[in-house]
Amino acid sequence: MSTRDVETMIGRWERLLERAPLTIEGDMAVVTDLFREAAAVDPADPTEVQDLADASYAANQAAEAVRKWVQSTCAVDVATGLTIAPPRTAPPATSPATTVPTTTEPAPTPAPTVAP
Repeated sequence: MSTRDVETMIGRWERLLERAPLTIEGDMAVVTDLFREAAAVDPADPTEVQDLADASYAANQAAEAVRKWVQSTCAVDVATGLTIAPPRTAPPATSPATTVPTTTEPAPTPAPTVAP
């Protein structure tokens, strides 16, 4: 993954964070911050690598909440970016039932036939 790929991915998460509803905004911020931190880590510095590992473990609950929210709201697996099911939609509006009036009158009886 190139630096440009990482920057693109972080930009997407930042845009998601800007639009996230309050119910998931805090968890989304934790995950987005973790991606920013990971992008800045010097892999040759063991202290930075360990700090990132610690931050990753600390972010686990938030990441799981974001995964579940995105899956249930958007039907997307955030790990792969693939659609996994139809998105959740509001049920169709129902209209009042219409009934066809019925008669309670008995059907007319046929007239008797007279033999010649």
